[in-house]
Amino acid sequence: MSRSVNPNDMLQGLPSQQMRWAQSLDKVTNGNIDMGSTNGLDSTGTPASFNQGNMKGVLVRIGASGSGNGPKYNWSTSGTGVVIFHGLMKQPIGFHVVDSDKALTVHRTVVADENQITLAPSDATANCTVWIFTSGD
Repeated sequence: MSRSVNPNDMLQGLPSQQMRWAQSLDKVTNGNIDMGSTNGLDSTGTPASFNQGNMKGVLVRIGASGSGNGPKYNWSTSGTGVVIFHGLMKQPIGFHVVDSDKALTVHRTVVADENQITLAPSDATANCTVWIFTSGD
């Protein structure tokens, strides 16, 4: 796959507003979108915590019930919500399970707010990573 044309090569031919748009598009299309990075691995070789990336969301690791040896959050029982303080300072519009060590569905148990979201697992013996995200405006 080839890289996009560098907008700086067209500097003379574009009005400044179009140039800023082209530079922004170039940055995005060349792999500069970051959901987050790890702060290291736990004893199982799985990331336990994350640094926030440049997207409007945060990655959170949730450990299996009783594991308590790494992730900040742990399920208590299947179907019971755990309150997660997401730190987005804005009401999330959704979440997505991005990693799990077994078949798992996660659902929201109450309406999220700008500080927290409450999520519950179908199987509290699962470890997972959830990406909680908000809109860009």
